[in-house]
Amino acid sequence: MGIKNITDKKTFSQLRQSLGRLAKEVRQLINPLFSDKPVIKGSVYELKTKCGKPGCRCAQGELHRRMVVSASEKGKTQLRAIPHGFLVEVQDKVRRYQKLRRVRVRLIEVHKNMLQFMDEMEAMRREEMPVSRKKPTSQ
Repeated sequence: MGIKNITDKKTFSQLRQSLGRLAKEVRQLINPLFSDKPVIKGSVYELKTKCGKPGCRCAQGELHRRMVVSASEKGKTQLRAIPHGFLVEVQDKVRRYQKLRRVRVRLIEVHKNMLQFMDEMEAMRREEMPVSRKKPTSQ
């Protein structure tokens, strides 16, 4: 029989439009996933440390500085020193990784919303099987 009520038709149309917008967003979101550019898991930051040698400049407050990548591996945070001259390249790779992770989170949110809209649309379209009033003929 389908949707007959005008209000339900409008609601169904709005659900369909929302589903279409989300599908369009999915197509835009997945573009970065097709890239073959390398990524590095983690965050880049400057590490400042004291070495503990009494005559070192760090003992007077001028700490040793080093750029590192911090990433969790098997539940433990690992620090990896960035070789001199590779900071920009490593930062780009880390940025790409972080973007992929954000895209992944958004895709999960979008898919949950899409499923909700599809469930609502299905419920609006669902009909019960009519009960037959005739008794089946015996053979």
